[in-house]
Amino acid sequence: MGTATSRVVLVTGGYGALGAAIAKRAERTGLTVVRTGRHAQDDGLTHDVRDPKSWTAVVDEVLRRHGRIDALVNAAGQLGGVPQDVLSATPEQWHDLLDTHVVGAWLGCAEIIRRRPDRLVSLVNVSSTAGQLATPGMVAYGAMKAAVEHLTTSVALYCARAGLPIRCNAVAPALVDGGLRDDVLATIGSDSDQALAAYLARVPLGRLVTPDEIADTTYQLIASGGTSLTGQVITVSGGLGLA
Repeated sequence: MGTATSRVVLVTGGYGALGAAIAKRAERTGLTVVRTGRHAQDDGLTHDVRDPKSWTAVVDEVLRRHGRIDALVNAAGQLGGVPQDVLSATPEQWHDLLDTHVVGAWLGCAEIIRRRPDRLVSLVNVSSTAGQLATPGMVAYGAMKAAVEHLTTSVALYCARAGLPIRCNAVAPALVDGGLRDDVLATIGSDSDQALAAYLARVPLGRLVTPDEIADTTYQLIASGGTSLTGQVITVSGGLGLA
């Protein structure tokens, strides 16, 4: 995958709240970051993560520009709209979320694996505690995030057995302060203040996590250390689910 000197990180969904925070965290430490999105800005790349041809084009372009890819963060995602409970979720929501979260992350991992890199590469998939805990108000979204975590462990084991220098891990945030917070709270109750209080009552630390906290955790996975860490799901939740 080339011989450039600066470590290169590819971040999908790089203009959303989480993707942007992850990109900025990596840039602050001197890493070269390429952001992608459906509507790219500046030097970013236009990218439809659901399309295999788009993945091939993006990876080709990053390699052309920088000669290497040291990490891929699959941060592209969407909530899929609410209401999304067991009866109101639509087949269209299921298919759209599947293509974006699961197929998109799989295509990215597969594209990197197919290039058979000769140096250590870190793959990080952004999951959610919605994939670990029952989410009756976001049934399709939660199911897709559970699938992302299964994909992560399967990719990690595949690469290890194939002798490839590729690690694959996931970061699973709880409800993040900002971004889609209000849409998620709407699945809990119509009064946003009461819904937030009900949610925080389940969080031992008593507060929402921030995009910067997710970025810090992700950075630890894409940095050069931790070479034995693979197939793990790192939950950043303030203790949600412990009690």
